Amino acid sequence: MYSAETGETRLIEHWRSGDRLAGDQLLRRYKPVLQSFFSRKVTRNVDDLVQRTLLACVQSIDRFEGKSSFKAYLLGIAHNQFLMSLRKDAGAVREAEGLSTRPEDTPSQLLAIKQEQRILVGALIQLSPEFLTVLKLFYWDDRSVEDIAEHLGVRPGTVKSRLARGRAALKQRILGMNLPPRVEHEVLGTFVASMPWPKPEPGPAAP
Repeated sequence: MYSAETGETRLIEHWRSGDRLAGDQLLRRYKPVLQSFFSRKVTRNVDDLVQRTLLACVQSIDRFEGKSSFKAYLLGIAHNQFLMSLRKDAGAVREAEGLSTRPEDTPSQLLAIKQEQRILVGALIQLSPEFLTVLKLFYWDDRSVEDIAEHLGVRPGTVKSRLARGRAALKQRILGMNLPPRVEHEVLGTFVASMPWPKPEPGPAAP
């Protein structure tokens, strides 16, 4: 049995070597962090989201390479679980992903913008969690590629790849909705085409 003073690095090493007790103790330490994380985002199902995150971490601990802190890795998993829960509740996604409008917009313009936003959200929630996560963090939360990479425990090149593939998947989802040509053009032109590409970084991109 490990003491409360046992170091995090040691617990991770023993856990990855097959010691489940080490993993249990480490995750118990971070359970309050997860509860706080989800409590700031949702008003219900907090315990369920925490348990889902812990289970996903147990299933993926072998992929933790130590390139980020364990806390960042665990919160990246938590964020994925949060986005997956949003996909099951389109109403919650619309509230969370709602885009601001300009004060000079007329009522008719606002109505059109809201329609386009609903279409965009409808396409977004059909994306795989890995694409939805990076798109939201980069475009809506205005976080840098490096920050997202640290948050998710992956390389910056992986984030760039997911952004590009996510944008392409988003466009294909919208094209597959069989929208009236004018509406399709507005959604693609107003939102998707206006998404800025991440700034290039020095050095070769990681796969």
